[in-house]
Amino acid sequence: MVNVIRKPFVIPAVICAVVIVWVLAWSFDPIVNGHPSYLVFYVGFLIASLLALAWAFWKPESSGRLWLSVPGAVVLILATVGAWILAPFGATQVALDAMESTPRVEVSSSSSRITLEPVAGASGVGLVFQPGARVDSRAYARILHPLAEAGHRVVIVKQPLGIAFFANGFASSWAEQHPEVAWAVGGHSLGGVVAAGNAAEDPALRDLVLWASYPASDVSDTSDMAAVSVFGTEDGLTDPMEVEETASDLPPETTFVPVVGAVHGYFGDYGNQPGDGDPTVPREEAQAQIASATLSFLDR
Repeated sequence: MVNVIRKPFVIPAVICAVVIVWVLAWSFDPIVNGHPSYLVFYVGFLIASLLALAWAFWKPESSGRLWLSVPGAVVLILATVGAWILAPFGATQVALDAMESTPRVEVSSSSSRITLEPVAGASGVGLVFQPGARVDSRAYARILHPLAEAGHRVVIVKQPLGIAFFANGFASSWAEQHPEVAWAVGGHSLGGVVAAGNAAEDPALRDLVLWASYPASDVSDTSDMAAVSVFGTEDGLTDPMEVEETASDLPPETTFVPVVGAVHGYFGDYGNQPGDGDPTVPREEAQAQIASATLSFLDR
């Protein structure tokens, strides 16, 4: 009976602890600098797995524990899968360097956002930007810097567990708190999907910026909304054909900007992403085009 009671709990608990320790070792910096829910999730389940091991070996002869150990093992298995899947793509050094303030842009960071504020010559226009799934929010600091240098306020969202759906209400809340600015909402990949929904639902979010993304539903009849869709022709994760096929779901006057040779991972600075395409253009050249297209849209 001892082995029957121990095994449902011990093996998942050990695997869960090992996976979480591995993720924390390799991704500690983006986890600590991301939304607080990241650290709570990983540390919480690490403690839970260690307590599960202690519980399994404390009077293991108690047969009454079996009914608790089986569902507990299922929870630990799900936590292990979640810990592995949610491991973030950390920002590279060039993006981290852009987190420093300059004479033209003041950079600040809190638990829920990164803000790029123009020091002078503010345009009265701003962009709330949703990162792609599991991407370190800091990975967009460098590519969005030119927007702030041009006078536009930029707010990069730190999403709970790195998933844009969990920060769905951020843009509307931010626009309500700062009505003196004309806010656009945008995002990369999954972040763009959420941004499109926000723009369609909230008239305070006037415009939509999509990077390697497309809306999940038809937002073409949203009154007074303008949009720009920037995508890479070699993107292996957001198929350019899908961008074209969903074009009718966006407002009729949407501007589409193909960046020839660019891939999904070029829309931020977080290294290579599994499943992505093979680029045929240098990263810096592609990112200059991405930033320029976005800046032209906000400047109009």
